[in-house]
Amino acid sequence: MNATTRLALTLATLTTAACGGAKTAVKPQDLAGRWDSATCEAIPNGDGTNSYIQRHFQLTEENWTLNLDAFGDAQCQTKLFTARVVGPYALERDSEKVPGATEGNFTFGERFLTAHVQPLADAFTQSGCGTGAWKVGTEQAVPGACLFFKPIAQCGTDHDVVKVDGNKLFFGQRPADNDMCTPDKRPQALAELPVVKG
Repeated sequence: MNATTRLALTLATLTTAACGGAKTAVKPQDLAGRWDSATCEAIPNGDGTNSYIQRHFQLTEENWTLNLDAFGDAQCQTKLFTARVVGPYALERDSEKVPGATEGNFTFGERFLTAHVQPLADAFTQSGCGTGAWKVGTEQAVPGACLFFKPIAQCGTDHDVVKVDGNKLFFGQRPADNDMCTPDKRPQALAELPVVKG
């Protein structure tokens, strides 16, 4: 091996180490873009009923935004509320339990809610969510506890898994209690329904 080849190999090795040469199945550039629910998604409530949602993600190589719309019907026609979450994320390592998936930590930098119907605006007000009385269609920051949302200070990160398959992005199957606040709560399977790159 000549000196030029040795120098090139040394530089390549140093560059890989300096640039965080971790090889993961999913890379931040794979996630960059807009990803949306392809359909109205039914989420079991645990009592035999369902909630209906549509997810809309905007991801860069460092940050994520989720707009989650919750509906009162299986056709996703009657919007009840929108939850918007913004924050940074980091991909950690390939999952040992979910083939082809990568572990990711999605931090809740900020969380906002918008009520789209008066009964829910009233419930948010009565529960002390946000900073004051709720008006239909007006977004409020909600860093503290609010009905089914834990305070960000208590649960500031979703420990998740992600897998990209063509134009489909799969996140982990959320547990029944929706708690992914610590690494031991990380999903061990992918959710059935992906979001689709737009």
